[in-house]
Amino acid sequence: MNKADAWLLEEFDKDGQVIWCSLMLVRPTDLQWFRDLPTKKHNIVLTPLYKDESKSQRFDGIKSFNDATKRMIEANNGL
Repeated sequence: MNKADAWLLEEFDKDGQVIWCSLMLVRPTDLQWFRDLPTKKHNIVLTPLYKDESKSQRFDGIKSFNDATKRMIEANNGL
C-alpha cells in the first residue's frame, strides 16, 4: 500500500454540507482538538491523497507574476 502524500480533512453538517476543510501534509494521530463543546457531535471524513505525476503541469523559467498568471490561465482553460 502506498503512503499518502497528503490528507484531506472535511467536516460536514447533519445535511451533508461541508462546514470546513483542511489539507494536511501528515495524517492526524487523533482528533482530540474537536473537544470544543461536550454536546456537539462532529461528522468528519479523512481522505488520503496521492500525487499523480502523469497529470502534473510544470512551469519553468517564470520571470514575473504576470507571466506566471498568464501561463497558468492558459493551462487551465481560463481558471
